[in-house]
Amino acid sequence: MKRFFIIAFSLYLSGCVILNEERVPCPKAAILAEFSKSVDFHENTLIRTEMDSFRSSCTAEDNATLMNLRLRLTSFRPLSSFHSLQTLKVPFFIAIVESNGTLLSQSNQELEVLFKENQTTKVNFLNLQERIPAHKEVVVYAGFNLNEEQLNLLEKEREKKYLIKDFNSLH
Repeated sequence: MKRFFIIAFSLYLSGCVILNEERVPCPKAAILAEFSKSVDFHENTLIRTEMDSFRSSCTAEDNATLMNLRLRLTSFRPLSSFHSLQTLKVPFFIAIVESNGTLLSQSNQELEVLFKENQTTKVNFLNLQERIPAHKEVVVYAGFNLNEEQLNLLEKEREKKYLIKDFNSLH
């Protein structure tokens, strides 16, 4: 009987913890298609990084919604460069935009990609948290911070007029 009481009391207490962090519906969230890929030349090697998925869960806190984000980012490098260690930083952003198009906030982040020897693909999972004002209708967007050269290369690639194969053919 004592064991049953301890189990029941433990379940009751765990229920209280769950109530304190009540899950609330999350705002819409999306990866911006034109900013979902990044290409970087690092040590004469073309490295691609893609935002693969974006998951979220939300809790209420004071006059805000806390949005916990989990991003999956995958980086690729060519087989010709797989023999060495390689590290690069890839900048990206999380933007919170009101339904009328007004930018509420933008946080700039940086993904550090570390390729080990003999590794051509690297998957990273990032956990981030954004604070969203309560009672605002917003959309949360994620994307890479791209420079003009990166945008042009990716646009040409999308048009299938240009396929990036190696660094030497570009410069």
